Amino acid sequence: MVDYDVIIVGGGPAGSTAARRASQAGLSVVLFDKARFPRYKPCAGGIRADVSNLLDFDIKSISQRKISGVTMFAPSGFRVDCVPEDRSMPGSIIKREDFDHLLLKKAAKAGVEIREETRIAKAREEESHAAVTTMEGEEVTGMYLVGADGINSIVAKSLDFYDGWRGASAMVAIEVEAEVGSSTVREICGEPSGYDADLLLLYFGGLSHGYVWCFPKRTVLSLGACCRQDRGEELRTAYEKWYAAFKDEYDIEPQILSDTGARFPIKPARSIVKGRTLLVGDAAGLADAFTGEGIPEAIHSGILAASALSKAVEEANPRALRGYEKHCKREIISELKAMEFMANMFFKSRKNMEALCRFFRDDSYANFLIAAGIGGLVTKKALRTKMMLRMAKKRPREAISLLI
Repeated sequence: MVDYDVIIVGGGPAGSTAARRASQAGLSVVLFDKARFPRYKPCAGGIRADVSNLLDFDIKSISQRKISGVTMFAPSGFRVDCVPEDRSMPGSIIKREDFDHLLLKKAAKAGVEIREETRIAKAREEESHAAVTTMEGEEVTGMYLVGADGINSIVAKSLDFYDGWRGASAMVAIEVEAEVGSSTVREICGEPSGYDADLLLLYFGGLSHGYVWCFPKRTVLSLGACCRQDRGEELRTAYEKWYAAFKDEYDIEPQILSDTGARFPIKPARSIVKGRTLLVGDAAGLADAFTGEGIPEAIHSGILAASALSKAVEEANPRALRGYEKHCKREIISELKAMEFMANMFFKSRKNMEALCRFFRDDSYANFLIAAGIGGLVTKKALRTKMMLRMAKKRPREAISLLI
């Protein structure tokens, strides 16, 4: 006999979603997390419009701002506003402590046993079950196990999925929350047209494989920078240089509420299923190599995991988990590979960044594609294909030079 059908380690968006959906399917589920919720999580907080298609409940109660598009600043400084004409599906800005807590409460309401402030020391598998051991020495058993415990996953390391994320396989970030007041947030990030929504600001050129951001919350700006891990030595210097110029431009002296760092994988793990265990979200390496975004992929992977777990329990067959890996490759990883291609091309050089920003500014269809891609209104594969075809048609010489 085992204690539960499913053990989930990690209570972020991937773990909470997998737990809730599995419990709704009739499985007995326990979820462990080392923190007490709500807990602070470094994150700019952008939520694409298409996330609402993945969630079956509303998040308006925790939304900080509506987002209608993105503004890019090229290395030379010119501005490109990418805003769709149809603003009927705005994105949102959230605080991760609010968002993650809401998802965890939804899981608890669905019948999941939530065990906060409980660290897992190790995980193991037997032929008939999986088990985790807490730092206090308690062993808990389950038919199946889910690693939703992020880039430093204890589950993944215990069961030899991988031994870490090195070099270009991860990104590093600085995230600063700066109190400036709601009117200043609107002044900096509001749409030039005056529409009742705000823009995400992205600054390119200061980092060789990354960018600086300014995202609007209610009275706070999320300011930060991210780059590929192997270029991380330039991150703080680039951010500080940008921040000094940013303060001068808007004549502000923000109150800094937090200044933290984060690290997240941008390469899918070689395997995300082994025996009775599967990985979801950041533990599986499911994040966008261009933007670093991982919330949609975390939620999507949680949904797919729950479906596979339900089938495995129903059939009493751990091989049913292989369906999860198959669906992830088709629905999530193929999309992430498209964005990895775009990231490698865009960040290859300042020349490439400049040329593509100029194309986004000058070509109305390319501008629409960026707005639709950021908003989740077109798939990432479609964005890559349509953008490359458009540039090949309109600027064939430049298109070739981007890839050489």
